[in-house]
Amino acid sequence: MAFSLQSLSLLASFTLLLGYLLYQKLLPKPIPGIPYNKTSARRLLGDVTDALAHYAETGEVISFLCKRCVELDSPVAQVFMRPFSKPWVVLVDGREAQDIMTRRTREFDRSDFFRELFISLTPVEQGVLPTNDQWRFNRKLMADAMKPEFLNNVAAHMVHENVLHMIALWKEKARLAQGRPFSASEDPQMCTVDTIWAATFGFSLETSKTYADQLAKIQSIDLPPIDSDEVVKMPAAQLPEMYHHVKLITQKFAVNFYPSMRKAIRVRDKMIRARIEQAWKLYENDQSGEGEARIKCALDLIVERETSLARKDGRKPDRHSQVLFEELCGFLTAGFETTSTTVTWGLKYLTKHQDVQAKLRESLKHAHQQAWDAGRSPSAEEIAKIDCPYLEAFIDEVMRHSGIVSGNIRVATVDAPLLGYIIPKGVDVFMPTMGPSMLSPAFPVDEEKRTATSREFKGDADRWNERKDMAEFLPTRWLITDENGKESFDRRAAPLQTFGAGIRGCYGKRLAYLKMRQIYTLIVWHFELLPLPETLEDFKGRDILTHAPQNVRVRLAPVHPTR
Repeated sequence: MAFSLQSLSLLASFTLLLGYLLYQKLLPKPIPGIPYNKTSARRLLGDVTDALAHYAETGEVISFLCKRCVELDSPVAQVFMRPFSKPWVVLVDGREAQDIMTRRTREFDRSDFFRELFISLTPVEQGVLPTNDQWRFNRKLMADAMKPEFLNNVAAHMVHENVLHMIALWKEKARLAQGRPFSASEDPQMCTVDTIWAATFGFSLETSKTYADQLAKIQSIDLPPIDSDEVVKMPAAQLPEMYHHVKLITQKFAVNFYPSMRKAIRVRDKMIRARIEQAWKLYENDQSGEGEARIKCALDLIVERETSLARKDGRKPDRHSQVLFEELCGFLTAGFETTSTTVTWGLKYLTKHQDVQAKLRESLKHAHQQAWDAGRSPSAEEIAKIDCPYLEAFIDEVMRHSGIVSGNIRVATVDAPLLGYIIPKGVDVFMPTMGPSMLSPAFPVDEEKRTATSREFKGDADRWNERKDMAEFLPTRWLITDENGKESFDRRAAPLQTFGAGIRGCYGKRLAYLKMRQIYTLIVWHFELLPLPETLEDFKGRDILTHAPQNVRVRLAPVHPTR
């Protein structure tokens, strides 16, 4: 019995010791020297517990990372967000982030963070690839879709047509709402899905038009009292099936969990492959049309580009190219999510800042005086080619404030210095597009701790930090006036990294700007976004694939009669 009790005691002690050692082994392993939350380092879940509490309160993740840096009073911090894995390093210094993305590409590359999320769907799409030969080939394949010839002569017309469909939809909603606010969260999504689908394949899903046509048949709806803060509930619509599939697929990371997601993928993929096959047949059979006259959509360009690359490489064009297929999938998804998110934030800022809205409308009227006097909308060509500095300023200020892409992520490919610390090879560096140095003053940093390239290309960092109004929504910060009183747009007037930077900057940046110019111009041209009650005017965001507003409401009044 004594032997048995002694054995049990030894076994219990051994088990406790083993459990303690295992517990210690599983605890987060901080990177030496880099600040971190000491409590988090003593928890198996690290910072996850605090991050989940922050998300439950705010709907945001990236602001938690900024918060950690502020709490630790450091522009560089580490957080333990993936149990049993390497820490993340957070950098809230826009100047150093710019240096990493533009001049330190041999030390930092595209992180595998997004690749791990999307690899089951698009393993060879450029957005998830490291900077290798495959990525370079993909960029060449898609390059023509971002050239001015295609954007101004083809894409602009498709965007313009589909934005006017959304304008028609809003006229119907405004008619039914009779001066009351209604939700506008999904309307920009419908518009941007239609535009990117049309730019890709040459025809629109006509989601906004379908909804507008259905509302036009309704004479009236039940309305809340005019003096209440209640939002009008609009009748539901039967929208094109493909719209729902494309929208659903933006939540790519959930693809393995929901049958509806898998169905959406199958339907979309079948449609895309059919369009690719049709494009090849048209290209091979078309002996009469050459060059720009034959190009009707991005797919036409890509087919032509694949043929050109194949000829150069001494191979046959790959009609069933998986790369071509995945690049089209990425073009569709990325092409609408960021734009629609930016537009929804823009609606909120236009509503909140009535003076900004009035100045933007006056600037557009001045830029397109001929269209205003003729009582018509500016054409696609006019919007694409006529300079309107205040419109550019407004767009960039919306992106600076809203942080639609919450951050850029790079992985250290070698042990790399960063503001006096060493980032071990294989560690991800998260660089928020909001927070200190973006919307608030930067942390003071000893210049000697910066790299030589950061010191050499100091750029405009000092004048950014001298400003005391970084937290304010102020489009005029982007404008400069010459001695003759002429305004021009200064793209370097404030820090902005929404589209990343360097060779891994956003591929679709030019198309995104084209769409935003068309959408904002036509919205402000046709409607006054009236003030909302304070109860409906929140600026809470949520982080999913983009940093989107939780609520978007508008109260509309017509501005300019058009023929």
